[in-house]
Amino acid sequence: MQLELIDYGIIAIYFVFVVGIGLMLKRRVKTGNDFLMSNRSIPLWITSLAFISANLGAQEVLGMAANGAKYGLYTVHFYWLGAVLAMIFLGVYMMPFYYGSRARSVPEYLKLRFDEKTRTLNAVTFAGMTVFSSGVSLYALAMLMQVMLGWDFDLSVWLAAGIVLVYIFLGGLTSAVYNEVLQFFLIVLGIAPLVYVGMQKAGGWEGSFKMWTTRSCMSGKGSPILPPTRWGGCRQHGVRA
Repeated sequence: MQLELIDYGIIAIYFVFVVGIGLMLKRRVKTGNDFLMSNRSIPLWITSLAFISANLGAQEVLGMAANGAKYGLYTVHFYWLGAVLAMIFLGVYMMPFYYGSRARSVPEYLKLRFDEKTRTLNAVTFAGMTVFSSGVSLYALAMLMQVMLGWDFDLSVWLAAGIVLVYIFLGGLTSAVYNEVLQFFLIVLGIAPLVYVGMQKAGGWEGSFKMWTTRSCMSGKGSPILPPTRWGGCRQHGVRA
């Protein structure tokens, strides 16, 4: 794929707009509480959209799509069983404790609840997980830019990381949240037409369901003669596989 001048212009405008959000919000950041907690002034609907957007990154858009192509509807169970229940538990049960303690982070809350050793252990493990997770996201983004646009891999990594660093440094948590909301709408508006076109080419819901189940059953997970189950599994001699 070869980009034209107008394409580079759109990309440049987006980058300038993202950094501009940080510059615009910089005037609000006067204390450490403003930088880390946004002074607890961000509306609920904004934080909710940002929370959803945090789960619409490169790992989800690329990784979950690849897993869906490989494993079928089994991929959906990752969120149904792994993520959704955990999010509900966090929002309903744990958030009142976090908010009431006035802690600025989970490690700080653990220090208040337990001791310094617990805080240190959680901070170190969470930092390690964040580094690996961010690395995977940057790798996926750079690989996408390299394959689709022919951009240099290292340049893509440094450019993406640099832009994030700039708007976080300028606006803190507030800038991060509002940029997450911006990316939420861009991702949804960008993917929705692709989903519609893909479903049409697959024959609608009926055609998609038939394709998913047939592929799953013909891949060695079950008998192609017996009918598949509703959620993508197969039956072997009348027993769900």
